Amino acid sequence: MRLTAIGAGEATVSVFGGDGGLIGQEAVRVAAAEARIDAPELRAGEQVVAVDVQFAAVSATTLKALGFNFSKLSGDIQGAIVSPSSLGSASFDPGGLSLEASAPIQNAFNLFLSAPNRGIGAVLSALSSNGLSQLLAQPTLLVRSGEQASFLAGGEFPVPVPQASGSGNMLSIQYKEFGVRLSVTPFVLSKDHIVLKIAPEVSELDYANGVQLQGYVVPGLRRRSAETTVELGSGQSFVIAGLSYSSQTVTKEKTPFLGDLPVLGAFFKRQQNQKEKQELIIVATPRLVTAVKPEEVPPLPGVAVDPGIGDMILGTDGLDQTSAPLGVVRR
Repeated sequence: MRLTAIGAGEATVSVFGGDGGLIGQEAVRVAAAEARIDAPELRAGEQVVAVDVQFAAVSATTLKALGFNFSKLSGDIQGAIVSPSSLGSASFDPGGLSLEASAPIQNAFNLFLSAPNRGIGAVLSALSSNGLSQLLAQPTLLVRSGEQASFLAGGEFPVPVPQASGSGNMLSIQYKEFGVRLSVTPFVLSKDHIVLKIAPEVSELDYANGVQLQGYVVPGLRRRSAETTVELGSGQSFVIAGLSYSSQTVTKEKTPFLGDLPVLGAFFKRQQNQKEKQELIIVATPRLVTAVKPEEVPPLPGVAVDPGIGDMILGTDGLDQTSAPLGVVRR
């Protein structure tokens, strides 16, 4: 039997190694953690933690499309080029070109050509675009050590639920939450170390995978979530990434037989290829905080201040006061 004694503040833990028990460095680490948690000056609830969390949903979308339209007319050669999102339709008339008839791809670059004397008109629509967007949520939760705090930025959608009754089946409505959800539980080990249990989740409505129930369309939920426990210092950050989602949609339209011809078949069909990839990135930063004195509380936005002439011209009055965190300061 081996005895190892570890001290932490006023608390002392003794670990006995033997058959079926922890020995060596593993026992030392476990005892040290228990000693820090049980130390009188570090009991749960005696420390307050502010957890800053940033959600970034980075979405990359690629869209490519190509299509042709033909018509018959008479007259001289005419042409026009129309930029995206500025055309609803186009038409060819013997007296000139009229942008009224439906184009193959409304939001694309459209090239109009016509040879009225030969009775031919054509519309070429081509689209190639790339999109990148970020959907951000930056909540800050203030919670005591050992307690749980939660956050939700989103909404609720109705879900019909069948219920049996004496007169037959009836529908009741239940509401399900969706959006950006966060649940955190911090444990303060010392003045410089915090164990943080965090469970972030991002969900959005997915009508493509919805179901229909007695005339009601109930959307599905596209959900990405994670749950982890880490130990880090006050003010340090950690990142959760790799929660990705990808989809690809290909739409084809063609003239029977003519669209299947080699080479020439490209003039008798339309094709649209859309790819979407979305990745969720989460950055969490716990820090120890303490209350400020009443005279140190910065004014809220809208509180009257006395700006100078330069502040009034540049519009910077009250910028320093309102940019400070409200109600808490860092140690």
